[in-house]
Amino acid sequence: MLPLARYRRADDPVLLGPGGPVASGAFFTRAAALAAALPDAPYAINLCATRAGFMLGFAAALIRGQVSLLPPGQSAADWKNLPSRYPGAYVLDEGVTERTLGDRPPVANADTGGLSPKVHLSIPPSRVAAILFTSGSTGEPAAHGKTWGQLCSGAELLAEALGWKPGEARSIIGSVPPQHMFGLEATVMLPWQCGLPVHAHKPLLPADLEAALGACAQGAWWMTTPLHLRAPLQSGTSMVGLRGVLASTMSLPGALAREAEGRWSVPVFELYGSTETGAFATRRTGLTDSWSPLRGVTLRDEGEPGAPRFVARGLHIVPGGVALADAFDLEADGGFRWLGRSQDLVKVAGKRASLAALDRALLEVPGVLDGAFAFAPPEDAPDESHPARRLAAFYVSTQLTPADVATALRPRIDSAFMPRPLLRVQELPRNANGKLPRAALDALFALHRTHHIDPHHPALPGHFPGDPIVPGVVILARVADAIRAQCPGRAPATLAHARFHAPLRPGDDFTIEVRQEGGAAHFEVQRSDGTTIANGQWRLRSAP
Repeated sequence: MLPLARYRRADDPVLLGPGGPVASGAFFTRAAALAAALPDAPYAINLCATRAGFMLGFAAALIRGQVSLLPPGQSAADWKNLPSRYPGAYVLDEGVTERTLGDRPPVANADTGGLSPKVHLSIPPSRVAAILFTSGSTGEPAAHGKTWGQLCSGAELLAEALGWKPGEARSIIGSVPPQHMFGLEATVMLPWQCGLPVHAHKPLLPADLEAALGACAQGAWWMTTPLHLRAPLQSGTSMVGLRGVLASTMSLPGALAREAEGRWSVPVFELYGSTETGAFATRRTGLTDSWSPLRGVTLRDEGEPGAPRFVARGLHIVPGGVALADAFDLEADGGFRWLGRSQDLVKVAGKRASLAALDRALLEVPGVLDGAFAFAPPEDAPDESHPARRLAAFYVSTQLTPADVATALRPRIDSAFMPRPLLRVQELPRNANGKLPRAALDALFALHRTHHIDPHHPALPGHFPGDPIVPGVVILARVADAIRAQCPGRAPATLAHARFHAPLRPGDDFTIEVRQEGGAAHFEVQRSDGTTIANGQWRLRSAP
């Protein structure tokens, strides 16, 4: 039997927040009371949005002997099929009276009121504690069960890899949801198994993070994503009380890690892991490209010559190991370099690269706040002369044009992998775990679909004979169509202003970016090489 948590005294805090600390004895007594009130069922779908509610519901399900189903998100699409896959499953969430239940399965309330004295609880290590689901970034979400023993071992090994010594005072702040494998390990299992308090909130904005650090008198480690790491650096947040950073869910650029370590004088670790394996390896990204596996973890190529198949094994990994869909460069000391996902390896003109390496190059461009390379969907090809899988890239920036980013990318990547198109967007459709599900990327491509004007368009004859260019009014007509498609319920009214920066030739591929702000739509027309053709603003009216 393994303990549910390793707090040494009943008054040790398990949760911190504006309302003051919640003692471990009181918290787990309340969890035992909730466990007795739960429906008699084999599965609980834990949709609790707060960390306190999630932890209470997760503990109660464990005490009751129920398996927690942890979907990759909280929207209906993320969990609606689970009751049919897992008969008897019910939803466990907060604020039941504020919800319209509709055709949802039965719901149990995981409120956090009325906590009092300590209870000692133990769980069989072989019991399946949770079933987690992959994010869907590479296809349909897949289920992976975790035993209590695996979760406890993973937390112990992770604390060791971070250099934490038993009994040292520290707190944990998490900007990631606990339903995700990284969030479960770093903000639930790690504090429980180390007997440490975790902040009840999920701070994302610099001011919220500063307030959370202020509530952690012992100093805190911040469990976050590379995307969230940028905001306090850009705002100049002092981060007083920060003891260290652990980032995961997406690639951490080395320059960003070095900036954080230099600014805050704390170690910045990156975690390599997956839903299948849990925490697997760590590295100080600002110092090295090599990953160091957790104690007892091995990574071996068990494939045939010319067909690598990398298998991970360890105490907290399922018996028999896990075959990973990633490519690695193994090192003599047991470490490795991650080359990217096997299906993300790109081959163009006899040259190879990984989407992960291309993403890192894009994110290291000064002024790029977020970005990702992706294969355009086959239906995005405007005609049969275009290849079915074109390499494109999206980026977020308040100041850089596509031409600026393209110029900065050229010395960083081989010309064969320059994205066409390179599209600026307001934000990338990342889910709560920082992932980019394929369906969300396809929807983003649909909003930035490639256009071209046929050389036989009736407006072209006589328009610069011998060297035709597309008339501005034809381009603006396409912009008006894009506004109708991308601004639901609105339609173009008065064209406030428009500027044309470069000619568009018949047959040239181009994209139209539309950004709605109040009663106006800002637009930018970009050629596939990143050149800005036109931009401007169109006032909007209600669509008839």
